[in-house]
Amino acid sequence: MKNKLLWVVAIIVMNTPLWAAENKLPKLYKKLLLSVVTLHTFQDKILNNKTQLATSANGLGSGVIISADGLIVTAAHVVHTADSLHVEFDDGIKRQGKIISSLPWADLALVKVDGLPDTAKVAELGDSSKVEIGEQVFVIGAPLGLNKSLTVGYISGFHPVGSRPSAPMAEFFQTDAAINPGNSGGPMFNMSGDIIGIASHIQTQSGGSQGLGFTVTSETVKQLLLNRGYFWSGIEIFPLDPRLADVFHLPQTNGVLVQRVARDSFAYKAGLKAGTIKATIEGKDVLLGGDIILTINGQAIDSQQAIEAIMKSIKEIKAGSIIELVVWRKGKKHPIAFNIPVSE
Repeated sequence: MKNKLLWVVAIIVMNTPLWAAENKLPKLYKKLLLSVVTLHTFQDKILNNKTQLATSANGLGSGVIISADGLIVTAAHVVHTADSLHVEFDDGIKRQGKIISSLPWADLALVKVDGLPDTAKVAELGDSSKVEIGEQVFVIGAPLGLNKSLTVGYISGFHPVGSRPSAPMAEFFQTDAAINPGNSGGPMFNMSGDIIGIASHIQTQSGGSQGLGFTVTSETVKQLLLNRGYFWSGIEIFPLDPRLADVFHLPQTNGVLVQRVARDSFAYKAGLKAGTIKATIEGKDVLLGGDIILTINGQAIDSQQAIEAIMKSIKEIKAGSIIELVVWRKGKKHPIAFNIPVSE
């Protein structure tokens, strides 16, 4: 009888964590939903080579509030070239958002709003270094525009810095919690309610979630986004190889064609010119007519090795740095320099 009782107790103990997690989730969801936001981004529409009023660029993503003064973490690819954005809170209130930092090589960005709604809550950044494969997690966001959606899964893998080409500066968790377009930038929580990841991208053959989602770890958020000066270039580029450099009559073998320059970004304030003429190059949609960057901080973009070296140096740029460019504009070299201000 005693052995039978011990066996029953053992079964209860073994099953308690799963039972507790399942019953804890509804309360956690209701609480943390107040810290999750939906981001609506806009780009200035180019029509007949002229800039028109801002229109939606199918920009939709998610984010999470991390400070009482209105700081919101999201994914860089959601906001990096946005000319303006609206932040929608759980209660439906919308506020104008300002991009203050964006790191495309880590797929992370910081957005700020002036004054949070009374109902909004701040979520805590957890310690992702303590997370183990097999832990249960959940994601809240707006997949395909469906606000307040919850998906649940497990940590199914860990990918160190440099392992994901889309964001080589970041380390990632792999999860089977469903992530779809619109989830990008949204938080992944552990069962204690701490943020341990920011939704970045999926690996799929169908275009939708196939259980291979990737989130940037919270330690990457702390180290790259919060512990260094804020920087938002706001520039989208298209690399030119020697064949294309010859087509554009460049004075060197490589360069980068400026596609978009987000309004109010550092690149915009420095006077970089974006493309205005839609075209297709080798099956890719591009914008022509913008500046072509030839050198960055005295280093010429004249080979693939040089591009890699420049990209590496750009990754280390911090607030207070001076960036000096030489661009090809209307058939002539044109110097541009701008200072990255120290964040307040």
